[in-house]
Amino acid sequence: MAQKLTRCSSLGLPVALATLLITAGPQACLAQAVASSTRRAPTWADIDNLRSLLMARGTKVVQQDCNQRGLQGLYHDGSDTIVICRVHRDPQAVWNTLAHEATHRMQACAGGSITDPRQHRAMAQALATYEPEEWRSIAIYPRQQQLSELEARYTARLAPEQVPRLLRRYCGGSGPSTLSRQP
Repeated sequence: MAQKLTRCSSLGLPVALATLLITAGPQACLAQAVASSTRRAPTWADIDNLRSLLMARGTKVVQQDCNQRGLQGLYHDGSDTIVICRVHRDPQAVWNTLAHEATHRMQACAGGSITDPRQHRAMAQALATYEPEEWRSIAIYPRQQQLSELEARYTARLAPEQVPRLLRRYCGGSGPSTLSRQP
């Protein structure tokens, strides 16, 4: 008897794929987040919440004009600053950029990747299937940066309540981070 797969995430992952990711190991936090809730559109309050959490951990979050074509935002590890470029027209676009750059902050806190290597293929397949433009854009990065971009693009597509949970997990509890900065 064929089992009907239902969609369970912001990326539309089949339940079986989400289950595979969840059972991949203790670092399957992203997959657990995907499987645990139905995505709702992010609001300005979600953006303010994530910005406040980042700032409580010492990360500067600024908005500015960016001169580089196509640049929407960036994270500068040396100064622990997230820049959101003034190119966004709605909360969804701002959220995607802020969540993406917050993922790079999480990677800095963790000292590298924030996902289990067994998840990477499924994450790539999900992006290629449900966000093909995002998937194609990863190829323009040098090979050594492609995994961090995969994680950032995947995380930016999670439900708005999931990203703050991930930030707390990788960069410390509810208050300012007590993690030491990597040189």
